[in-house]
Amino acid sequence: MVEVYDVIIKDGLIVDGTGSPSYKGSLAVKDGKIASVSPEEVKGGADRVIDARGLVVSPGFIDVHSHGDLSILYYPTAPGFVRQGITTFVGGQCGNSPGPFGDYIGLPWILSDLYEDIVPTMYVKEWLQPRDKVNERHREIYGWEIDWNTMGEFFQKLEKKCITPNYVPMVGHGDLRSLVMGLDYKREATDSEISEMVKHTRQAMEDGCRGITTGRDYDPGIWAGFDEVLECAREASKHGGVYQCHYLESGHGKPRRPGEWPPKIAEGVIEIIDIGRKAGIPVQISHLGPLYIIRPSDKHITKAAIEATLKIIDDAIEEGLEVDFDIIPNYLSGGMSNRPRASAPNHLSGGISTTPWLIHMLQPWLRIAGSPEQFGEALKMSEFKCEIKERIYEGKHYYLNPNIRPDWAEQKIIVECTKEDYLYKSIAEIAELEGKDDLDVLFDVLVVDPYTKVARKSGDDWVEVEFYKHPNMMIGIDTVALDDKWESQNNPPIYPNQNSYGGFPNYIRRAVRETGILSIEEAIRKITCSPARKFRLKDRGILREGMWADITVFNLDTVTDKGNQLNPRQYPEGIQYVLVNGEIVVDNEKQTVVRPGKILFAE
Repeated sequence: MVEVYDVIIKDGLIVDGTGSPSYKGSLAVKDGKIASVSPEEVKGGADRVIDARGLVVSPGFIDVHSHGDLSILYYPTAPGFVRQGITTFVGGQCGNSPGPFGDYIGLPWILSDLYEDIVPTMYVKEWLQPRDKVNERHREIYGWEIDWNTMGEFFQKLEKKCITPNYVPMVGHGDLRSLVMGLDYKREATDSEISEMVKHTRQAMEDGCRGITTGRDYDPGIWAGFDEVLECAREASKHGGVYQCHYLESGHGKPRRPGEWPPKIAEGVIEIIDIGRKAGIPVQISHLGPLYIIRPSDKHITKAAIEATLKIIDDAIEEGLEVDFDIIPNYLSGGMSNRPRASAPNHLSGGISTTPWLIHMLQPWLRIAGSPEQFGEALKMSEFKCEIKERIYEGKHYYLNPNIRPDWAEQKIIVECTKEDYLYKSIAEIAELEGKDDLDVLFDVLVVDPYTKVARKSGDDWVEVEFYKHPNMMIGIDTVALDDKWESQNNPPIYPNQNSYGGFPNYIRRAVRETGILSIEEAIRKITCSPARKFRLKDRGILREGMWADITVFNLDTVTDKGNQLNPRQYPEGIQYVLVNGEIVVDNEKQTVVRPGKILFAE
């Protein structure tokens, strides 16, 4: 009797995820799982046969650092994820998960406009808002309420919704802290409060979470003491969990006055490793980069800083600890409105959102002015400019603070402006030419054209590539699940980061095709088998009989990200087919309507 399969993928380059040599072969899928994979032709028929000649057939990509769980109810098909080959994302990052919730809800990025509606702020948004106040506006916009409390209750709601990619849940320490401490979170917790957090950690782990995360640069996690984090991690460890952390790096994202220095970032990573050691828990370090600041930048010294950083990781591994880390793919190449690459910087290293408009550097005062045009007019008043400069030099505005980023003016390159003399120059270059202060030039440009667009200065992404080499490196694109239409209600709007659509194609393009720093087998291992091992996904991440059929089929010669800083919302090229749990969710680079994703609960 001839076997009939659901899908056959034939004559592709099989890269199985383990790092083993690739080979030309075929693969069959039945009942959601891989029924056969070998160099031999599959014997039998199928409802759908995919000709993969000239294409790579790999396990589906696993994004180990995602905020997709904070948006998946709003975008359950997650086109930005699946169209770049992601079949599974690990949520709950930076201490921010979709629960547990009490009377207050921590700020999720997807609801930033809503928070601005209910509590307008000038400089920074407050982390917590009353749930009833959030829901009043939420009902008006979405027609439903945030009505769950525990992670388990969130999972029930999500399962009714049906999603396209798989979701690995982690519980955020920030939400545990907010649940227990409410608005009084800007201090260290008492012993009884820590005990309450441990109790809620236990509940989340029993609900099916695979670990706990912290955001040590953010509210409320930055206020936590070491013992608080340790006790929550110990509880997660009892349930076989992982501890994942955005380490203390840039320091609190709030006003910072002159003389207030950022933390010694190496100590943030050392803290994570110490949590792993004392809690007996595997650790995942988010967004690892050089832990020693080199100013001015020097490649030889930076190389030494990278080696010193990785030695901390290697020493911990040699000690017997399970330590891995993830990197956000860098953006270096890609078109910018048909301009020469040398004149069109396109470097962006990460973050959930981005904007090409220069005026967003002065967002607090733009909010007051009401529109770019009105702001441009207001900047003609010398008193107004003086007040802005005073607040900036006081460190009041975190996102334009020369005390933190002294090179800010060097990094902003003007790429669209009505005054042609400004084009392709940085704010610092114009200031030098005109003999003016950097901030005064910023004001001048916005008076001339309040809709001026900028891009970050290009730089060699060799630093990220050096981290790619490490065997314990993985990829986390640090974004939310969205489509290519989303934008904020700001005037002008803020967009999702390019990684939301092309982070993984960017990684493959740079690591394999352009730099050759990794073989295709090693590059795929780092985004499939390794993450599956880390998060205890025993039946995913490898192309092997009996495994769930999460599969990405792509063209290594053409795969690439398409977004740039002016137009980040572009789906990639070269991701031909994607299967989640055996069902085709991307068919010849087009998304289908099926939603076969699962919540991958801890066993």
